[in-house]
Amino acid sequence: MAGILPRGLRQLALLVLCLQAAAAPALPLWELTGTSNRIMLLGSIHFLRAGDYPLAPAITAAFDQADIVLMEIDMDDLDPVASAKTVAALAQDARGRTLPELLGPDAWTAASAEARKLGLDLAPMTPFEPWYAAVVVTQLRLAQLGFDPSLGVESRMAADAQRKGKEIRGLETLESQLGALDSLSADAQRQFLQSTLEEAGEVGDMADDMIAAWKAGDVRALDADLLGGVREQPEVYRALIVRRNEHFAKAIRELLDGDENYLVVLGALHLVGPDSVLRLLERDGVASRQVRGRQDRAN
Repeated sequence: MAGILPRGLRQLALLVLCLQAAAAPALPLWELTGTSNRIMLLGSIHFLRAGDYPLAPAITAAFDQADIVLMEIDMDDLDPVASAKTVAALAQDARGRTLPELLGPDAWTAASAEARKLGLDLAPMTPFEPWYAAVVVTQLRLAQLGFDPSLGVESRMAADAQRKGKEIRGLETLESQLGALDSLSADAQRQFLQSTLEEAGEVGDMADDMIAAWKAGDVRALDADLLGGVREQPEVYRALIVRRNEHFAKAIRELLDGDENYLVVLGALHLVGPDSVLRLLERDGVASRQVRGRQDRAN
């Protein structure tokens, strides 16, 4: 009959379509399976550049279809004044010791020299503890490279949610998030700052590759790039990754088979590696599938 492919060509066409579907790129997006409601998990990057947008259509669809968006922190209810007070209370040593005192003379000299290589000055950070200096160094270095927190996934989604009247909830508070770092021992904090300074010098060469790996949902590359250095600091890894992942996984399990659909947005480093939220859920019998789809190119 005219217009109908012979059997051999139909099989070939079907094979081509299947191969095209299999070749669709992975995304940093997962869907929990076997649940009556829809729960999607998105691995985010907290700082991005304008050129890193738009996000893949499947990510936008996951946001649009969610009744509630869960983030690490409830971004739309974050009070700047209260947040500043929280940071100030946690970032300073309870005994009033300065950063040079907490590091010691030799480590302070070495850290200052390393920062100068990056065009950064540690002097304004002298009132603070090493963990907070490490956070500030990271933020300043990313700003040098054109990354902006206001362009991060959470910031953009929080703004979109506000415009669309979509509810956002937080899985932890700013105090508990920063408290994970503030609770580190003195030695772990010193090592954390030192490794941050060392890695900050390399991030410029890695930035584009890391964003490409994130967009492609390349879990192996993200594991190596985001968690490789952290795993070399066991105390930091336990406090910043493992304990928080356990908390996130417990909270997500409580959403299963509810009446509402969720998009859970977590930093990408929480969704890769052997101790990831996805692995913890899997150990409890909650399976997931990684979503595939096309990536729109930025204009």
